[in-house]
Amino acid sequence: MSYQAPFVDAATSVDPVNRENTFISYYSYGSVLGLALDLSLREEKLNLDDFMKLVWKQYGKAEKPYVIENLQQVLAEYAGIDFASTFFNKYIYKSEMPDYSSLLNSVGVTLKQNSEEPYFGAAVSLDGDGHGEIQSNPKMESPAYISELDKGDIITDINGNGFPDGQQFSAYIQNLKVGDTLKLSFNRFGVEKHATLTLKANPDYHLFLIEKDGKAPSKKQLHKRNNWLKTEY
Repeated sequence: MSYQAPFVDAATSVDPVNRENTFISYYSYGSVLGLALDLSLREEKLNLDDFMKLVWKQYGKAEKPYVIENLQQVLAEYAGIDFASTFFNKYIYKSEMPDYSSLLNSVGVTLKQNSEEPYFGAAVSLDGDGHGEIQSNPKMESPAYISELDKGDIITDINGNGFPDGQQFSAYIQNLKVGDTLKLSFNRFGVEKHATLTLKANPDYHLFLIEKDGKAPSKKQLHKRNNWLKTEY
């Protein structure tokens, strides 16, 4: 990711790219791994803050340089060799996905996808002529990607009707249903083309307290949430 970072941060590049499908910000990636580490440590009655304080004492305060293996060693000192080895081997040296659903549930937070929310898979906006221009590369495995649409395509017709002039395309999609089929007419480099697209469920995740899902958190969940967020109930 660091090889692409300068261009993501606005360095000049004239080459077309597909960063919607090839780039993950190491800032947000590191943050969610930190979240997983914190909640995993809390399952052991430990926490990320105390781990970071130990890292500070050994390396930060002494201004001693360190590498990833040193962080694993400090975590082993703090939480045990088995814990540190499992976390680093799965999520640092490899790219496995922590069980966020279970980890967040431990503090009374729900991680959920909306199976009824329709999903197109690319950003589309009015092009000034009453048509819709695809502004982003379609996300891999999305309906737009499967239908072989591409950035720069100009959608002129949907199911025999003109593009919904004056309406945000995202709002238009939200009025449809998962499984609905769209027959699209579009221009690519001045050539008229056609595609059939079936809307999928939105793969995005949503976070909310389990109370908003109509469930009552247990005393254990509330206690862990209070310790985690430093709040009172």
